Order: sequence, then structure tokens, then C-alpha cells
Amino acid sequence: YSAKGSKSDYDVLGVSSTASITDIKKAYKQLCKKYHPDKVHHLGDEFKQFAEDKIKEINAAYDNVMKKANA
Repeated sequence: YSAKGSKSDYDVLGVSSTASITDIKKAYKQLCKKYHPDKVHHLGDEFKQFAEDKIKEINAAYDNVMKKANA
């Protein structure tokens, strides 16, 4: 799943398809810190909604990448 349709799961996470599991987890954690809805709650509903959508996209991409890595 990708909200944009054209981005790969690796693109969403900002890593290459040859990235190690450690690098993937590191990128995921950094993105979660950056886009977590609680971090932007003071900026208003528009930013909060963007963060919620972005974190869903990040979580879906991470799940897909980890499934491929563990397959």
C-alpha cells in the first residue's frame, strides 16, 4: 500500500532496496519521530491530518518491507 501510488515502500522509508534490516529499522524510527501526530498537534488540524496520513503510509511501507525481508 502506498498513498501516492507511484512510490515504492523503500522510497517511502528513504532507503534503497538493498538496505540492511538495521538501516530499515533506523530509517523507520527516524520517520516515526519526525511525523508522529503527537509532535504536530499544536500546529492545527491540517498538519495533524497530514501527520496521521504520513505515519499510516510509513507504517504500511515498513510492514511490507519487513514481510519481504523475512520471507
